[in-house]
Amino acid sequence: MSDKKELTVIPHISSRPGHLWGTKVKISAALRGNQNAKGYKHTPETRAKIAAGLRGENNGKWKGGRKMSHGYVLLLRPHHPTCDSMGYVYEHRLVLEAHMGRVLLSTEEVHHINGVTDDNRIENLMLFDSTASHQKHHNDKKRAERKT
Repeated sequence: MSDKKELTVIPHISSRPGHLWGTKVKISAALRGNQNAKGYKHTPETRAKIAAGLRGENNGKWKGGRKMSHGYVLLLRPHHPTCDSMGYVYEHRLVLEAHMGRVLLSTEEVHHINGVTDDNRIENLMLFDSTASHQKHHNDKKRAERKT
């Protein structure tokens, strides 16, 4: 292998229509496909330590395990039986679970009475045993509004 630097011309589009100009750039050995290119690779243990240092409160973007999704508040509860794949649970479900003293079934739905989805006060929440009964509530409400 020669020590000569390899230069490659990369075409760019100029501001003039139909005009191309080229730039000579050095392409690294790794990009040229040389598998023996020098470079430091972390061991799996080191990668795990680096990743652990960027999780939770150590991360600069940590917001206390609270996030919003489609207007609903989610809280980080990785050991909750109904958490999602990222460990988050809807706050309104947690509020009702604490009030009722049990974990809600996956078939049960929580309704926000005033329609504000991030208002998770207990007096604003109503529990339905199924999606069908929740939808029936909305349909009955619409029917009543149309009659008046």
